[in-house]
Amino acid sequence: MFMKFVSDHKKDLENIAVAVRILGMDAVLKAKSGHVGLPLGGAEMGTLLYFAAMNHNPSNPNWIDRDRFVLSAGHGSMLQYALLHLSGYSLSKEEIIQFRQLGSSTAGHPEYGHTPGIECTTGPLGQGISHAVGMALAERMLASRFNEKDSSLIDHRTFVIAGDGCLMEGVSSEACSFAGHHKLNRLITLYDANNITIDGTIDISFTENVAKRYESYGWNVLHADGNDFLSLAKAMEKAFENSNLPNGETGPTLIVCKGIPGKGSPKWEGKPKIHGNPMTAEDVIDAKKHLGIENTTPFYIPDSLIESAHKLIHFRKEKYNKWEVSFKETEQKWQKSNSNKLELWKTHFNDQFVVSLKSESWALAKGKMATRVASGKALCELAAENPRLVGGSADLAGSNLTTLPNTSFINSKDFSGRNIHFGVREHGMAAICNGITLHGGFQAYCATFAVFSDYMRPAIRLAAIMKTPTLFILTHDSYAVGEDGPTHQPIEHAASLRAIPDLQVYRPADTLETFVAWENAVATYNKPTALLLTRQDLEDLDNHLQAPRKMENVKEGLVKGAYMLKDFSENEKSEKIVLIASGSEVSLALQTARELENKSLENASGNKVTLSIRVISSCAPQLLVENPVTLNNLLPKELPIIAIEAGSTQSWGEIVGRNGAIFGMKSFGASAPAQDLAKHFGFTPEKFGLFILNHLKLR
Repeated sequence: MFMKFVSDHKKDLENIAVAVRILGMDAVLKAKSGHVGLPLGGAEMGTLLYFAAMNHNPSNPNWIDRDRFVLSAGHGSMLQYALLHLSGYSLSKEEIIQFRQLGSSTAGHPEYGHTPGIECTTGPLGQGISHAVGMALAERMLASRFNEKDSSLIDHRTFVIAGDGCLMEGVSSEACSFAGHHKLNRLITLYDANNITIDGTIDISFTENVAKRYESYGWNVLHADGNDFLSLAKAMEKAFENSNLPNGETGPTLIVCKGIPGKGSPKWEGKPKIHGNPMTAEDVIDAKKHLGIENTTPFYIPDSLIESAHKLIHFRKEKYNKWEVSFKETEQKWQKSNSNKLELWKTHFNDQFVVSLKSESWALAKGKMATRVASGKALCELAAENPRLVGGSADLAGSNLTTLPNTSFINSKDFSGRNIHFGVREHGMAAICNGITLHGGFQAYCATFAVFSDYMRPAIRLAAIMKTPTLFILTHDSYAVGEDGPTHQPIEHAASLRAIPDLQVYRPADTLETFVAWENAVATYNKPTALLLTRQDLEDLDNHLQAPRKMENVKEGLVKGAYMLKDFSENEKSEKIVLIASGSEVSLALQTARELENKSLENASGNKVTLSIRVISSCAPQLLVENPVTLNNLLPKELPIIAIEAGSTQSWGEIVGRNGAIFGMKSFGASAPAQDLAKHFGFTPEKFGLFILNHLKLR
């Protein structure tokens, strides 16, 4: 059927491919910036997908059962913009003309949430295909929950166009290995194997057999002429057959598309420099004439080409119309006989579904325990009420405590569970989880040791750019990892993560703060969250206080970034200072305050003074900076402010100011038991107290 459709409409497809090339050349020429190689060389691949293979509805870009498309080779963004415009998405020719200009919908690389029809922000090579793996996984997981013998409300595919650079990057190897192991057969990737990168032909650095590598991952590997519609259609028809097999029978499909770089340009066809170099105005005119277009006015497309696009996009909407009928019938059936299923459907597809911890769950938020343990308890409590939460760990589930009870781990034959074994694949794991969340229907979490957030950082950064609410659980958050030594002890990582705009970072100080952080995290829909958690047990902060904390103060404090644990003493003649800390150092700040306060000390002039100390817990110092009223109320500028954190000090400078001081780490860790390291690095009341006194020039 598919082959016949392409054969019957080959002329229309060829017309559309010409239009794609025209828009690609003209937009890059006008912008004097961009990559024209993919719009030229990949026009047939993109046209085949948008106008023959994919089920989508430009009038409803968010249709639940649409096929997803990810342009992993995001530098070739004009290929996708041209296809979106020609297929009728809300992307005007004026926006195409403003390619790469300030305020336009046609950014240099595709941006999720910025342009209708873009499923994922791409650009960093390898990330697109890796995110697509998550989308393909989400489709199978949703299908297992909602498809029935007489209806398949979830029945779509995920398509990717990737280039040589995408498949060189290590993140794609991790994600594609995962996809092959789980036999995600509804994932279809067109590999633009044109053998060029910016520096030249790929044989200067890359000579491996990609097809054999993907076969070893468990993928089906097919071959096609990337510039021939019938050759592409033959391979795609086989890919469709693979994708229609039951779970567990076969893997994803990679179609190796051997194409001609610069196809359509007499001057540049087959030459590596067309990959990223702009064409001249004369080159563009020559190419248009070579393509049979006599009117070479910029951005002019003959009506016959536009008519071909309008004609073929009609067929792409047919499944949408049938799906709408099927959904209404299924909805009515569920209303009568299976209201729980209907409510589950509504929950999964409510991106702002809110669930709070039950009152009895807060009883678990007490006592001495590691915040990673508290995190595991909070996660399980929230997940029991929130079926949208799914995820797992990079081979550290027992340490990260991320396995949900009363549900299974997914596998290639059964995707009904909520737990995921990612294996030792931190790079791929983070991207896959972003893809799951982007797909819709789930909010994904993933976990590893905090030090390995370096491996995840590109995907964490993309989540922040896309404002995707993926949850990153990062345990073993300081030198207190202990005997594993400096390679496993995160020092600069908290500061590094806080430096990412729109990433919500929490480093809770005890079990109660961890529970509140988790409740905030799952209720946040416009940004990702990172939780930095301890390996070692932490005392309940209330044990250091004269009266237990009020829950509303803790909740407000985490939203605003900080709250007061202990205020100044009533001694009006005392010298006031403020201590502020996060995580495991909050209790240390309280202990140190108790040791120093109201003791008679001598200043540099020989006068006797006593200290009055306010202690602030700042689970999220970056949020505190964003709340200047709270910052000024809690930390008056005229007072000495001293921060302490078992890590790099960069994220505290704006809080303590010029007159303040920061007690942190300026070296990597060491291999020893945690308690020995605390003494070695000075994270004891005695050493911290001496630091404070030296800063105040007291003794």
